[in-house]
This record gives sequence, C-alpha cells and structure tokens, in this order.
Amino acid sequence: MNTLISVDNLTYYYPQEKNPVLQDISFKINKGDVLGIIGPSGCGKSTLMLALSGLIPHALKGDMHGTITILGEDTKKSSMAKLSQIVQILFQSPDSQLFALNVEDEITFGLENLNLPWKLIERRLENTLNEVNIMSLRHRSIEELSSGQKQRVALAAILAMEPKILLFDEPTANLDQPSIERLGQIIKKLSKKHTIIIIEHNIEFLKNLANRVLLMNKGKIILEDKYDRIINRKEYKEIMLPPHNTKQVLQKLKTISFQTKKKPILEIRGLNFTYANKTKALSNVSLTIGNGDFLGIIGQNGSGKSTLALNIIGILKGSGKIILDGQDIAKKDVFERTKSIGYVFQNPNYQLFEEDLEKEIAFGPRNIGLSKTEIKKRVEEVLQIMHLTEFRKNDPHALSVGQKRRVSIASVLTMEPEIIIVDEPDTGL
Repeated sequence: MNTLISVDNLTYYYPQEKNPVLQDISFKINKGDVLGIIGPSGCGKSTLMLALSGLIPHALKGDMHGTITILGEDTKKSSMAKLSQIVQILFQSPDSQLFALNVEDEITFGLENLNLPWKLIERRLENTLNEVNIMSLRHRSIEELSSGQKQRVALAAILAMEPKILLFDEPTANLDQPSIERLGQIIKKLSKKHTIIIIEHNIEFLKNLANRVLLMNKGKIILEDKYDRIINRKEYKEIMLPPHNTKQVLQKLKTISFQTKKKPILEIRGLNFTYANKTKALSNVSLTIGNGDFLGIIGQNGSGKSTLALNIIGILKGSGKIILDGQDIAKKDVFERTKSIGYVFQNPNYQLFEEDLEKEIAFGPRNIGLSKTEIKKRVEEVLQIMHLTEFRKNDPHALSVGQKRRVSIASVLTMEPEIIIVDEPDTGL
C-alpha cells in the first residue's frame, strides 16, 4: 500500500502552555484508508486533526516537534495553499467554515479563489451538489438551513476542491439519527475515491466505515486496531466506558417521580415564528413549564427546537405570548431576559469572549453590575461544580470542545438564572 500520511514523534504545545496536548505520536495512513480516531474529551483528537490539516503550525503557531509528511511534503515546510489542495477538513461546527450568503456561492467560493475557468467551476458545483444530495438547496440562504443541511453544504464546498484526503471532526455531533445515517452513506461512497480520517465520539458510527481505529488518551495513542478488536480491549473499556453500573442507574431512575402540577414559571401561548424566506418554523406552540421542572425537547433537525429556544431567550421574536413568573416578556430585550433565563448555545464558541477562563465565567455577572465580592464567590463555586478549577487561567478558546462546553455552562450558572436552556448539550461529547 502507498503511504499518504506519515506522523513521526509528533508533540505539540499550545502557545504559552507548559503541558503538551499531543505527546510523541506516530502512525501512518495508507491510500484508501478510513481511519477512526476516538478518545475522551480533551485527549487531543481535534488538535491532531488541526495538525494533519496543516493549520498547525501555519495558523496556530504553538511549539511543534516531530514531523507530519503528506505525499512526501513536510507540513512545516509546505504552505497552506499547497496543503489545502491535498487535504480538506470538515469542522464539527459547519458555521465556522461557511462564509457566503447562499449555497451556490459557498460551494464556488474556494474554486473562484483558485481562478478556475467558470465552465469547470460549474461542472464541479453540479457534481458536488449531486454527490451530497443537496441539489434542492442550491439557491437557498445558508442562514435558513438546519445543522445537518449546513454540514452537507460545507462538505460539498470542500469536495469541490477535489482533495485526496478528507478530515472529519466529530461529524455526527450536531445530527439527529436520520441525518447520521445519511452522512454514513455519503462517507461510505466517498471512501471509494478518498482517504478519510474521522474523529468521532460516537464509536458506533465507525463500525461499518473505519478499517482502523486509534484510541487516544491524555495526548497519546493508547491503541491502534480494527473496530471489532479495539472495543473489546481492556484499555478501551477503562477509558471510554462510564464507570456507572447501568442496572443501578435504571433502578434509581424508577424511584424518581415527575410532578406536573407545579406553579408555572414559564408559559408559552400560541407562539408562531416564520423566517424571512417564508419557512414556518413554529406553528401555534403552547406549553407550560413548572418551577423546578426538568423538560426535554426532542425532534429531527429542522423541526424547530432551537427556534423555540431562541424565541424564549429573545434572540428571535415571533408572535404569541411568553410569560415568565406571570409577566409577559414579549417586549423585553435579550439583555433583560438573560437576568432570568440562561441560554447555553449548541456551539460553545458563540459564548467565549475572554482570553482567561476565570474572566470568561465572570463576564455575565460583571455586565449586570454585581459586586467584586459576589462575583468572586459565584466564580469559585461554579469552577468547582464544573470541575474547571485547574483551567482557571487557561485561554478558553484553546480548550477541547467538551471543556468549552463546561465553560459555557459555567458562564450561565454564575448568572444564577431562574431558567436554564441548554441547546444540544451532548454535542461533541
């Protein structure tokens, strides 16, 4: 087999960090491989993906030791322009790599930057729209698409560049089950023409796709084997499986009662919302949430879950009534609502503003004018609750997705809201 990628003794430190996030990593990827990379949150999976794409060291400097060779090119010595024609990455959050206003412009963006003739651009556009089954979205606005649709648009955009190697960073993280199955079919088809690397928290997704799996922990490769063998290894079970006894958990759940006749804290009456493109996202939604209730909302991608949440917090405003503690809050802006309603976005990057984790968690309380003493008290409590004390001086932008998720939740907890809305909390975990 032809070796496409060779990773030799790779060690990497983020800027100003004393501990390496990747430690002495070595492995090879052959032409036609579908390699799965798994491991707990914060183990270095996404950092490894950034290194394989060339973004480390070209965009993220840090301190990199060892070599990554792609088609004979040392990624340190090559340029991003050259590497991007060989390797393309689909990020966990498609929003982070979508730039255009509509689908067609998004897919042709990279091709136009290469100054390709329009006839060739048109041919690649048609091919990729068909390849990922989004021809019907060709003239749609990016803004109005669901997470699954945005992901397929981002995938089409990188496929149009005709790379030899495709990198997928947690591709199932924002998807419902039908979308996961659809993505699996697309990757299966792509594997006939591309070498593929998939970072994935959902190892079941790799079962019928990956011919090899790497298990990472604490910046190191612990195991490398076939899927069926790796899931039966002791090391895998110790690192990846929760320590809880499932039977005990189920017995405990049976003893928990759910009371529905509590004093209402939030009432929604006849809520309707239509996007600018005339897509009706919410139709006459009504529900009552009691004080202390724990409510789960489920549904397929595009069913209106996030739209409902964004209406409650005030980022979107539809028609109907939203009543908090007996008061209609329809005319209150987002700032006023966030004093009572905390919102944790699906993408934690949307809630990161500071370069210091401790300051990040104190950001909200500072903005509403709490005293320094009260802010310090809340920050200390939340750091302990969310197990973030050891990261208090870290840059939150340099953390793993799972760690960023805890930071975004911590930022909401310090506001001590009456209601907390968490949008897809297990995304990327």
